[in-house]
Amino acid sequence: MAWKLESAAASNWMLAFAVGSLLVSLDAAAAPVGQTIWLKACATQQYVSADQNLGATAPLVANRTTVQGWEQYQVIDAGGGLIALRASESGLFVSADTNLGGQLVANRTTFQDWERFEWVELGNGSIALKARSNGLFVSADLNQGASAPLYAIRASVGGCWESFTWGALGGGGGWVQLWSDEFDGTSVNPSNWFANTGVHVNSEQQQYTSSPNNIQVSNGTLKLIARREWNNGYPFTSGRLESAGLREFGHGRIEARIKMPVGPGLWPAFWLLGHNINQVGWPACGELDILENVGYSNWTSGALHGPGYSGNTPIFQQFYPSSPVSDWHVYRTEFSSSDIKWYIDGALMKTVTRAEVERYGPWVYDRPFFIILNLAVGGVMPHGYNGATTPYYGVPQSTADLIGWTPQQMEVDWVRVYQWR
Repeated sequence: MAWKLESAAASNWMLAFAVGSLLVSLDAAAAPVGQTIWLKACATQQYVSADQNLGATAPLVANRTTVQGWEQYQVIDAGGGLIALRASESGLFVSADTNLGGQLVANRTTFQDWERFEWVELGNGSIALKARSNGLFVSADLNQGASAPLYAIRASVGGCWESFTWGALGGGGGWVQLWSDEFDGTSVNPSNWFANTGVHVNSEQQQYTSSPNNIQVSNGTLKLIARREWNNGYPFTSGRLESAGLREFGHGRIEARIKMPVGPGLWPAFWLLGHNINQVGWPACGELDILENVGYSNWTSGALHGPGYSGNTPIFQQFYPSSPVSDWHVYRTEFSSSDIKWYIDGALMKTVTRAEVERYGPWVYDRPFFIILNLAVGGVMPHGYNGATTPYYGVPQSTADLIGWTPQQMEVDWVRVYQWR
């Protein structure tokens, strides 16, 4: 890295001094007091996280590729030209705990000397943090590994390991929309989606088609419509859209506003598959189910499928929206290199950490994924709940009659994708 160092200007609040081989300046007034910020370690080029999903005393680690809740810190005026850092997600202060050798842990409800730091400007947008607890600088020491805890252990700023960049959230940060489909036209946008009509899996009882009888865009929404009609040996037809090869996204936030039909055996889903499925197959590509429903009005579910945790996966949970699934709800996931979250209408339903996933098999969520929207009928998962084998597998007579009388539809108002900037 090229370093551009600037000497401090003389004033009554700035002091220039030599630390190691670098000229740095203590500039208490320059600390962004009152703002919420992120910190990125020069050593790892990743964001500093205080993720307490890994434990109440989990250390701060610079190993996140995106900024989400655990990577945000409020800068607090700690008096005497010092600052404190409060983890936004937990509300707890960062401490350079001398009982732990200066390890940084965000687990203190108030700030004392161990929670106070000097904000040291290094120039070129970089800063260092000097712990009041021991007078040493915070370091992301790569000799300890890329995911090693941060420690206040260095007497001087020797280079990249003690250097951090930062940014304020709000004005220039936060979730930035990358892409959306608002379904405002009269047909599916072919630059976003294609109709996959060749999928026959999970003992499902529908033939997907590209017909407007099964896939429609009108009045500002997408409709995927299940009909009771024989096609290619299957008793139902329906629609499935995929963004593979067209719109594929890495770590970020993906959400859709959806309302669904109700009837045991109907199987609408909003989900993601790894873009390398054709090279490595399933489940090695990874699957993230944002929303699945098997025809019951009061619950949906989310799940992960990967090597060692596929099919009847242990990473599964039912979620209960505030009103029936036949009402409009926003279903969302946020996924990063460290965890995956599920939300309904902005309320956090579940968080799964990388460590939890790796108890069962490899983490396969650090790659682009494509989006799938589909309305299946019958199959393995519905059968697991309704037990129906006749008239069709996973489809009881009442639902077969329902679809025959009135075609059933999954309606999508919009799909949106964001990344944290």
